[in-house]
Amino acid sequence: MGDRLYLERFIWFDHQIRTGRYPNATALAEHFECNVKTAQRTIETFRDRFGAPLEYDASRRGYQYEDPSYQLPVTQLNENELLALLVSRKLLTDAAAGGLGEELNKVASRLNRLLAENISGAVDPETAFSFRWKAFTPSNTDIFRQVLTALTTHCPLSFRYYSPHKNQCTTRTVEPHHMVNYQGTWHLIAWCRLREDWRDFVLARMSECQVGLAPFSPRDVSQWRSFLDATFGIFQGQESFEVTLRFSNALARWARGQIWHSRQRFHEHASGELDITLPVSHETEILMEILKYGSQVEVLAPERLRQRVRDEIEAMMKKY
Repeated sequence: MGDRLYLERFIWFDHQIRTGRYPNATALAEHFECNVKTAQRTIETFRDRFGAPLEYDASRRGYQYEDPSYQLPVTQLNENELLALLVSRKLLTDAAAGGLGEELNKVASRLNRLLAENISGAVDPETAFSFRWKAFTPSNTDIFRQVLTALTTHCPLSFRYYSPHKNQCTTRTVEPHHMVNYQGTWHLIAWCRLREDWRDFVLARMSECQVGLAPFSPRDVSQWRSFLDATFGIFQGQESFEVTLRFSNALARWARGQIWHSRQRFHEHASGELDITLPVSHETEILMEILKYGSQVEVLAPERLRQRVRDEIEAMMKKY
């Protein structure tokens, strides 16, 4: 039996003791739909592995704690930690729409039970917190599971991949190294054997996935970490370059509070305008971000990006 299943039973058993219900193997077996022998082994593991001071009360036909001050290790959290866990529980639930499916909902439910037993006050995570992603692309649950299997077992993954820019599909075999949820859409960072280079694959564009049998040797994290940390966004180009944007007086205060990249730099002007400089590796993604702010932001550098903005404005003018 896995540790996670044990833990759920321990949490339930601990709660039953603390509420004066004197649980026993029969009650545990009925609640978790297992046989009594399995339930008794769970109780013994609880005592031997977690050091639970269990004492059997024959008159009550159940267990109590010999030392009432005992705390199950997983519940030894302060209120701030429990609140952080509560918010994380809601994040897990909301993220299920991105391809994690029923498994995440089960984990979220277990967290909810733990929170209900340990936090003071009536806080409902369904109404108190939420997480939203706009215009994200959901992935197929079966494909998500196959990608996850390949990633965790270090096995190659083969699939058909659709490129919306070229409007064509290619067959790829890759070595998965990392999954990232970027603004609600799942991406796989992998070594592509066809291109002999690192690539970022959107799970929603995959089809006909198959997990290979022969494991590969994972490459060092330094080889792919740049996909996450090196530059703004997740689109990748051949090399990074710096972009400087000037925000108007009206948007400067808002822009000052934004984190676009860990290496961003600010320069404030006496006029109230604000310059932000940050590393970028792909013009398309930063261009989409710039256009969101219309006339309230100006590209100062590089010149080729200024020209792309001009070209886009001219194309928009023809539409309107």
